Order: sequence, then C-alpha cells, then structure tokens
Amino acid sequence: MAKQKRSDSLTVLQRAIGQRIAWARELVIPNQSECARLLGIDASTLNKIERGDRAPNVFLIAALSNRLRVSTDFLLKGVLNGRTDEELALRLAALHPELVLQRQDTASNTGKNMLSDTPDPPTKPDEEVH
Repeated sequence: MAKQKRSDSLTVLQRAIGQRIAWARELVIPNQSECARLLGIDASTLNKIERGDRAPNVFLIAALSNRLRVSTDFLLKGVLNGRTDEELALRLAALHPELVLQRQDTASNTGKNMLSDTPDPPTKPDEEVH
C-alpha cells in the first residue's frame, strides 16, 4: 500500500511545533546533540522534528516541556500560560513574537499574578438562590 501524503494543514502545524521546539531549545540548551542525548533520542531525530520533517510523540513533548521549562501548550499551540517559566517566556516573546499566539496574563481585577490551572467549581444549572 502506498504511503498517503500528509495534508498541508498538518504539515504547517508540524513545522510550527518543530520551530517552537527549536527556539525554546536554543535558549536553554544551545547544542542540539546535547539536548538529544539528555532526551535519550538520536540527534538526527531531534533535527528532523525541529525542521518539521517528523512529528514528536506525546512522550517526547512531555520530556521537552520538562527539560526546556516551557508548557506543552506553548510547544503545541504557541500559548504561554502561568506554568511557563516567566524568564524564558519573556525572552521567547522578545526574540520571536510571531510564536506567541496569546499571552494569558490575569486581568487587573483578579488580584492574582497568573491564571490558575484550577477550573472554577461546578454550578448547578437553574439553581434558585434564596
């Protein structure tokens, strides 16, 4: 059976993920071979991922997130959130503003520094307040 060609939208997404991985890695671990060694993968594999020629698996995304101190949201979607290392987030935003789709800072009325990953407590629909 012939190998199916990847859709253009998936190719664009894969390249964007690879680009964010490369830029985050360059700030934390400038040497690609050293980073690959720390992750337990071949340097050519990391190179292909960073170029967008290969998709990283979920376990590698998690390992990269931990090693590079960025959230998986940033690696996958370009979203910076409260779990992202603040210094790295600021450096990334300054060097590559096109990577940051949105910055999730708190509104001035919340009184918190960053958004919490904890959802609001559930409420019952149509509950009457007495």
